[in-house]
Amino acid sequence: MGIYTLPLKNLHQNKLRNISTVLRISLGVIILLILVSSGLGINSFIEKSGSSDVNILGTAPTSQNANTTQQTDIVTSTVDYLNSVFGSQITENQLFNRLEDFLVNVVYILDGLASVALLVGVMGIMNTMGFNLSERTKEIGILKALGFTERQILISCTLEAGLLGLIGSVIGAILGSVIIWIISTFIDPELLTILLPLWLIPGAIFITTILSLILGLYPAWFTSQLDAMEILRYG
Repeated sequence: MGIYTLPLKNLHQNKLRNISTVLRISLGVIILLILVSSGLGINSFIEKSGSSDVNILGTAPTSQNANTTQQTDIVTSTVDYLNSVFGSQITENQLFNRLEDFLVNVVYILDGLASVALLVGVMGIMNTMGFNLSERTKEIGILKALGFTERQILISCTLEAGLLGLIGSVIGAILGSVIIWIISTFIDPELLTILLPLWLIPGAIFITTILSLILGLYPAWFTSQLDAMEILRYG
């Protein structure tokens, strides 16, 4: 089982390169959490506004409090101003429908940016593993000469990539959660459960780790195919 403990030992080699990769992954996860949280917050706003159209857009009932009356006056004033500037005949319902469409599009854009940010961070796994393994070819040759199979070496090298992704995603999830918590305390503490649902953190860690494993497969496979005798002869 020694071959499967090598990933932990190998993480201590090329520390600067591995740390750089972990930091890039962490940054990608932080951006992912913040942007997805923003999208969740926008979706929540849309759902709440859609479920209370009568209070927000309709005629204010007699029992309506001062804050709701003020909000209704602001909406009416905004609609009147837009109509006077653009010469349109937009109603309050139409304004909110267009605002909802805009916010939904913003959510899609945020989700796309979050995916790209995470992918850019994780893509560094492939380069890092390629460099790391190219510097350990002699070690790989010795392991194969000692009887370790290509499958064992492949799994060992792939696990190393997965560990980099796991460490980076955990760090990013912790820092991202702290940032979201700080933001929610300034806006509304009750928003934390909306911006940071229970599934978001483990989901981000899981996706990042799986992507890291997948991207580490090619350099690991390439290394496992090296001929032991050739490595030891010219290494």
